[in-house]
Amino acid sequence: MNKKFESLFKDTIIFALGSFGSKIILFFLVPLYTNYLTTDEYGIADLVFTASQLLLPVISIVIFEAVIRFGLMKNERSEEVLKVAMMMVVIGSVVAFVLTPIVGLYKSISEWKWYLYVYLVFNFASNVEKSYLKVKDKNKSYAVISVLQTLTLAILNVILLVFLHTGIKGYLIANIVSMFLSVVMATFSGKIISDLRRASLNKKLFKEMVLYSAPLILNDISWWVIHSSDKFMIEAMVSVSALGIYTVATKIPSLINVLISIFGQAWNISSIKEMDSTNDSRFYAQVFSGYSFLSFLACILIVSIIKPFMNVYVGMDFRGAWKYVPFLLVSAVFSSIASYFGQLYAALRKSMNNMITTLISAVVNIIINYIGIILFDVWGAILGTVVSYIILANVRMIDVKRFVNIEINIPKYIINCLLVLIHAVFVSMNFHTIVVSMICCFLFVVINRSILFKVINITINKFSRK
Repeated sequence: MNKKFESLFKDTIIFALGSFGSKIILFFLVPLYTNYLTTDEYGIADLVFTASQLLLPVISIVIFEAVIRFGLMKNERSEEVLKVAMMMVVIGSVVAFVLTPIVGLYKSISEWKWYLYVYLVFNFASNVEKSYLKVKDKNKSYAVISVLQTLTLAILNVILLVFLHTGIKGYLIANIVSMFLSVVMATFSGKIISDLRRASLNKKLFKEMVLYSAPLILNDISWWVIHSSDKFMIEAMVSVSALGIYTVATKIPSLINVLISIFGQAWNISSIKEMDSTNDSRFYAQVFSGYSFLSFLACILIVSIIKPFMNVYVGMDFRGAWKYVPFLLVSAVFSSIASYFGQLYAALRKSMNNMITTLISAVVNIIINYIGIILFDVWGAILGTVVSYIILANVRMIDVKRFVNIEINIPKYIINCLLVLIHAVFVSMNFHTIVVSMICCFLFVVINRSILFKVINITINKFSRK
């Protein structure tokens, strides 16, 4: 048991250094964007990358997920797994070239469609190569590459936006060049070229990887619908300026998404290894208890300070975004819970269940978004996001428990959910935020005191040993 937790902890720390370092840099780029791009420019630039997120699963069939799943299997040669994935990169690049003019018919991004294409191809290659680094247990290289990529992005943004005043073009070029850099670094670090030369094409493996990842196309598109479709709907049904403000609001929950991405990468590896060995349900339950606790805690703490923070964090034109953030943070919590069970689907090789649960949530999201935006403008989109993530998290929890007997303290879980929702309501209404936040923080500590004391004791013991 100790070795399993130590391995998970070690991988989490490594990914934390890379992800947190890069996310912190991205976090501090938002004030730059909000001071050197107008609300319209920021909204349009974000639409380009939002479109690329929709196209990526289509051209890639999400093969990079299969790289991790099959690359970690003892009976498969990792080089052959890589060869299958790189073949898909070539095929996907051709498909993207055909689709790009069609995507360019969308007026707001037509001028930038070939920027989108280049970024999309580099992003695909980067995902495959970074997944391969995890397979080869080069997590430290993965972390370093992530930080260097983001540092390059930051430097280029300063040069292109602040000194050269290139606007949207500079913003896009900075992202493309930094993504290309990550491909180059991963190629050398992972010895991609030499491994491809040694690999033969395994047709049976090719078929198995495609069958595994193909259902994830609809899954990832459904994720995109939940996470990003509201941006296109706000742009079309409200205004580009409203989209720019909403986009800034969505950047703040990235603090919780940092937790998701850091832990999720380590958990993906650990859950697969555990499922292929002892399949200890107690391990999954203990990990979920700590993981959900940290997600709820992060939400309550950030919501408590969000209004004064936003007043100094973003440019004057974007400050109204603060009132949207509390509910978006709540949605990030449920997204993290859904992600936890999504990784268990991967370990169980239940990609079809993964897809179906996400599709259900996506349909709910589209319906609520459309009706909600008509009635309440941006608030309608936020309502759709929160409700769809709540549904996704809880449907997955119920479904996964059919395959793995994970013991979850349901009463405590429900109380935590209600607490973050009530907190978000009062803060968004600007109703005695300081008093309400103090009460919510106190109640959270009381409700979760057992796990809080456990975390404190573990931390003290770690330091006392040193």
